[in-house]
Amino acid sequence: MTEPRNHNKEGPWADIDAAFPLSLPWAVLLVAGCFLAQYGVAQLYEHGHLTLPQGLPSTAPQLAVFLTGTLMLLIFWKFGRKAPMRGLGIRLDRLPGDLLFTLVAALGMAALYGLIGLGVFLYFEFTPDELSAKERFLEFLTRAMFKDLSVTRLVMVVLLYPIVEEIWFRGLLYTPLRRERGRWLAIVLTALVFAFAHGNAFPINQFLGGLVFALAFEMRRTLVAPILLHILGNGALAVLGYALPELGIV
Repeated sequence: MTEPRNHNKEGPWADIDAAFPLSLPWAVLLVAGCFLAQYGVAQLYEHGHLTLPQGLPSTAPQLAVFLTGTLMLLIFWKFGRKAPMRGLGIRLDRLPGDLLFTLVAALGMAALYGLIGLGVFLYFEFTPDELSAKERFLEFLTRAMFKDLSVTRLVMVVLLYPIVEEIWFRGLLYTPLRRERGRWLAIVLTALVFAFAHGNAFPINQFLGGLVFALAFEMRRTLVAPILLHILGNGALAVLGYALPELGIV
């Protein structure tokens, strides 16, 4: 694999750039290969060529491919390229600052989503429709939250997916994009790729989350903060998915 074309010789990102052994085209190729493999497995399941043990969610085969691909990436990184894991943002030497940053950023995310929710409700309030603004807003919330609250599903979406997605989208894709195209384009493009990889028609929630996670990685230069924020975000959707029906709101 070819070496990256440019390194930042100075500044806080110089250490990560020096520890990142791949160029942007190779990083894109690896990400595309992983997600094409997931899509292929999903198609096999959808057409009845794969069967799952009872109780496993339908996305389990995709997660299995995702986890396998992540393990292969880490083995390739450590033993094939002999590159330090800090090049992928995997490091704990800044943990206290990461935890404090995560706390402050989580409060900011809660405020941001609260304002967005208020804006959506006001939009429904002042646009005519057969349904009331409250009914339309609850329908909007229902589309965003998780409905399958089995233990297996919760472990998948609240813990496993945030870890592996951050390794691929921020750890692998963000750094070469930043190095070769600049930080702001890297933030926006990784957020867009992250959003559309979820397969939703209008992945607004995933795009906003992708922006927050990319900004966290930019500011902290480790995956600890974006992983924890991702876990908290998915956990909040799971809590909504449990609490709102229990309270009779939806």
